[in-house]
Amino acid sequence: MKYYTLAFAALLGLLVNMSFAGVGHQPDWSLAFLLAIVLSKRSTWYWVLPLIGLHDFLLFWSVWVVFPYATVAVILLNYADTRLAPGQPQRWLALVLGCVPLLLAGVDVISWLLTLTLCTWLWSSLSTRREKVYVEPA
Repeated sequence: MKYYTLAFAALLGLLVNMSFAGVGHQPDWSLAFLLAIVLSKRSTWYWVLPLIGLHDFLLFWSVWVVFPYATVAVILLNYADTRLAPGQPQRWLALVLGCVPLLLAGVDVISWLLTLTLCTWLWSSLSTRREKVYVEPA
């Protein structure tokens, strides 16, 4: 699956969030898609970060909600991957660092947990598909 298709799905998720905001508990679809893309392949940060800024501007009327934390998470992720090796601990830290600002912005805990769950599932699915492509047959 192409990452640009997932970015389009994130924009559709943004429309779903804006359309059904008062209906009930729902995850932040667009942020979950965008964070999963960055966590599965860190070289996509250059086009994912502007979309996170757009997400902030459209949902919170400011780019200072999730965008600064996501920027710090991407910088730490790139630094940790080059200094250490690509691994799970720095990805989990980046996931939490990217999602904690939602709690600070007033999103309820159930929606926050749904966002974490959706992002974890998407990240696992994207990473598994990428690994299957690059594994050599025995």
